[in-house]
Amino acid sequence: MGYKHVLLALNLDENAENLVLKAAEQARINHALFSVIHIDPDLGHLDEGVREFDEANLDEKEHYESVQAMKRLLRGANYPVYKHLFYTGYIEDQMINAVEKYDVDLLVLGHHQSGIIRQLMMSLTEPLVRQMPCDIHLFRLD
Repeated sequence: MGYKHVLLALNLDENAENLVLKAAEQARINHALFSVIHIDPDLGHLDEGVREFDEANLDEKEHYESVQAMKRLLRGANYPVYKHLFYTGYIEDQMINAVEKYDVDLLVLGHHQSGIIRQLMMSLTEPLVRQMPCDIHLFRLD
């Protein structure tokens, strides 16, 4: 069974480039659509929710640094990006909304190594993993 739509959840940290390459490879292997969703702190003044980045309708004053950095990062994937999404609000709700809205069947996340008790009891992503309506691929970050 191959995946049809791979969604990478990403922030702009030191692991971002590696995660983009790994997620794009998953999409390439499956001949799937490849989308990325990230939080954009510059757009926190907007209403809560998931938004699609639409460069054609973006006013000059709306060119935010993190969106430009994400676009540069995605060019390195050497795989076409179907949707570039950003979100504001509670991560769990917005990620599930994006997965359902865009018919995603594989969500790719990075995770840092930690003990099993900490992961299960204190993880911020635990509710996300428990409620996610699609498969999840976790890549360990160094």
